[in-house]
Amino acid sequence: MPSDLVIRRVEGARARKRFAHLPWRLYRGDAHWAPPLAGAQAKVLAGRTPFFERAEMSLFLAERGGEALGRIAAIHNRAHNEHYRDTTGFFGFFECDARDVEAAAGLFDAAEGWLAARGLTTLRGPVSPSMSAECGLLIEGFDRPPMPLMAYNPPSYPALFESLGLRKCKDLYAYLVDAHKLCPGTSAGDRLERLACAIQRRNPEITIRSIDMRNYSRDILLFMSIFDEARKHNWGYVPSSQKEILYSTTRLKAVVDPDLIFLAEVAGEPAGAMLAIPNLNRALSAVKGRLFPLGFLRFFRELERVNEARVLGVAALPAYRAKGITALLFCEQVRRCLASGYRWVEASWVLEDNQMSNESIIGALVPTRYKTYRLYEKPISPVAG
Repeated sequence: MPSDLVIRRVEGARARKRFAHLPWRLYRGDAHWAPPLAGAQAKVLAGRTPFFERAEMSLFLAERGGEALGRIAAIHNRAHNEHYRDTTGFFGFFECDARDVEAAAGLFDAAEGWLAARGLTTLRGPVSPSMSAECGLLIEGFDRPPMPLMAYNPPSYPALFESLGLRKCKDLYAYLVDAHKLCPGTSAGDRLERLACAIQRRNPEITIRSIDMRNYSRDILLFMSIFDEARKHNWGYVPSSQKEILYSTTRLKAVVDPDLIFLAEVAGEPAGAMLAIPNLNRALSAVKGRLFPLGFLRFFRELERVNEARVLGVAALPAYRAKGITALLFCEQVRRCLASGYRWVEASWVLEDNQMSNESIIGALVPTRYKTYRLYEKPISPVAG
């Protein structure tokens, strides 16, 4: 390692600010990069969210001549390792000039050393800071900006990761749906409507209701209990604590579209849920990720013009899947998106080997699989650090 390259552990608010601001310099001029909400990310980087009640994280900066060139976070997610009886360490928030392989290698060495000191044997990521947040490295689909909570990175990163010994762990798919192709009168739209009508005729006890914004926290916890039950056997899934759920969803309350969040009930009992949000990234880009002091005015003005949404999740409880709940939820989402003026809908992310979910999305929505994200991993040397 050259003498002028320094890998420094980030300590204190000033150093965290340098860590947080690095992407603004690296992505300057890149029209597809969407900045994070600066205030929210600052809390994550400081470890001041409920996630860190069951996890710890250390940040590292690569510097030359006092200038920051790259960054990485090493994450010990105790909730994951307790759930899986595992010894996996994670990395996230990685950014670096891909031409500076020495800096990137130094960052990964520092992260591995910190994780090895905690007895962890496998490095996996990127997750920022968990699989319930932004995760995966974009490897296909660089021609459109990301949707909310989806990663973006230069096309050079996959080769950089592989040069450092990281190998594929899992791929995650993102599908793009052109809602106009599912309008009434189109062949795909009419087929979807016939399917929904057939499901309702066979199961008249199924009803759909929107989230009750007056009881937002109550309904969100109900929705997430459905997702927990439906996904508990999915690879990598770790149930979030009630505090984590309320923390992340309360921040979204001011910007969610209630028409895009709804519940399917069977004879009054919860059976399935659909959760989608408008593409907040369009509005965040307009204010460069900063709402204050006056950015929030432009943010909400831009949000009114957004015609894209991301489906974060659709779930049906196992006992009700045979009733066609998932297909009915998809159909309802299409109806609502068209009525509210949303043209493009992303369904993401879906594990590459989740055959049921992939087939359901392809069969119901006639989408384009337009982005692929990859989780990487490598063994951690027991002598690292």
